Amino acid sequence: MRSFFVCILLACLGVFASESIFGSAAKSVVVGDGVSTRGTASLTPMYAEMAVDSNYVLGPGDFLDLMLEDKYLSIQIYPDGSVAIEECGAVNVGGKTFGEAQRLILDLVSKKYKRELCFVQLAALKKFRVNAMGAVGMVGQHIVDPQTRLSLFIRAIGNPLSNANTEDVQVIRGKDTIHVNYTAMTTNGDFENDVMLEQGDKVFIPFIPMGDNVSLMFPGYRTSVAYRAGRTLQEYFDLAGANRMHNFGYKSVCVREPNKDPRWITLAEMSTTTVEPNTEVEFFVQELFVYIGGAVNYIGRYGYNPTWHAIDYISSGGINTITGSWNQVKVWRGDKPEPITVNVATDPILPGDYIEIPKSHYESFKDFTLFMASLLSVISSAFIIYVNYK
Repeated sequence: MRSFFVCILLACLGVFASESIFGSAAKSVVVGDGVSTRGTASLTPMYAEMAVDSNYVLGPGDFLDLMLEDKYLSIQIYPDGSVAIEECGAVNVGGKTFGEAQRLILDLVSKKYKRELCFVQLAALKKFRVNAMGAVGMVGQHIVDPQTRLSLFIRAIGNPLSNANTEDVQVIRGKDTIHVNYTAMTTNGDFENDVMLEQGDKVFIPFIPMGDNVSLMFPGYRTSVAYRAGRTLQEYFDLAGANRMHNFGYKSVCVREPNKDPRWITLAEMSTTTVEPNTEVEFFVQELFVYIGGAVNYIGRYGYNPTWHAIDYISSGGINTITGSWNQVKVWRGDKPEPITVNVATDPILPGDYIEIPKSHYESFKDFTLFMASLLSVISSAFIIYVNYK
């Protein structure tokens, strides 16, 4: 029985000792003659996470280090924006810049301490939430590190969607709305618009209205850019961020405007080509061909060139005016080819077309004459044989 009571007594002493040691440590930290108002569970980090200047706006969650003559205090800004300093009182620093808060705190502690022997610095910066909506990869609230700029935040939430209007990213701050051209920022290095996010900010990236855009199709990827009158294809290419994509070696560009036949242009023509809303622009990397047959020296396939017309391909095939005819050239086109009469000098030629060059009238007459001569020769030979053997 005696040993039982001894065990109970030792257990009680152990519990009392742990409470006196760990409990007191969790409540306060004594440095010199002063007492810190921040518990040991919050002592990390005790350093500024990044370089900040006097324009940093304080808010709930920020920690400040105070040196009051020979006392050291580490205080946290309360949810209402105030800080309390032992034996000096409280002051509201929420929404104030760090420079303004320094002056307010020094004015407060100067009632008890010598101002020239007091010092205030940032110990740890607050983290806060920013709400992201619209054409972004991850919609919702996101925890943001202090001093996060808009470009970093947008990349962290999954980048804009392919149908996002990145020329009008909106940062809603209170009753004000900051309009940012994110495209100009990322393509032209317009860093002045890369605003620093603040607590309470909301980021909205609008969608491009259906039918009011230009779609660009690359191998394995499709995106769109908001339509603007007078904007060239090269500008759409740049705005789509295609310069940051892998270049597969584009050979040609197909432009499909609404209610119009497809047309093909070279990469060099992009800087002078404008299109209508809801246009599709496709970039091709595979080799495209045009086929030539008929009265030419070199029958076969030729690499497609968007700037060429039928006359260029026919010239490459080696036609001459004695054997071939210019005015009766036909083009076979489509999945179920049908002959199309074209102007050899002006009408466009599309990839996969078969250009047929008929023989000239002289060649046709010569062939007809040779055929008739051969036919008469066969008939006369047959008649002779018939007469002799009869």
